[in-house]
Amino acid sequence: MTPAPPAHDGAAASPPDPAVDNDDDAALSWGDAADATHVDAAHNPVRVRAGRESDAEQPLGSGALIGTGVFGGVYLLYTVAWLVSASVLTITGTGVVGILSEVMRVLAITAPAVWFAATLWLGQHSRTRTRFTWLLVGALVLIPWPFIMTRSFG
Repeated sequence: MTPAPPAHDGAAASPPDPAVDNDDDAALSWGDAADATHVDAAHNPVRVRAGRESDAEQPLGSGALIGTGVFGGVYLLYTVAWLVSASVLTITGTGVVGILSEVMRVLAITAPAVWFAATLWLGQHSRTRTRFTWLLVGALVLIPWPFIMTRSFG
């Protein structure tokens, strides 16, 4: 088998075409400076935002997402505990006392779920740290004491 002939035969390159501009510097030019649409980076510096601004479309990080899920589970357990406590502890009354008793029972059962949803909804444009602070405050305020006290010492 014979080797392939070289790509060029050693002859001189073809003469330059006078119609083609071979100026390499022209390839690095992006227009005339007198043109109204010409932008020069040296005269138009890039502006950087001052401080960190939170974007509304920025998703939660993995730690914040896991933390939100943990708080959601705690609030779900609180709702179940308040439901069990409200069904065991009954107050019988007639008239206004009976109506207020039922209203307070419904509010006690739904309070953890409402707090969790309200914190996520009202805090959607606030910082993650602020949102978690309010979730922690709600977790401390809404502890189902009747459930804990009757199950521990009853």
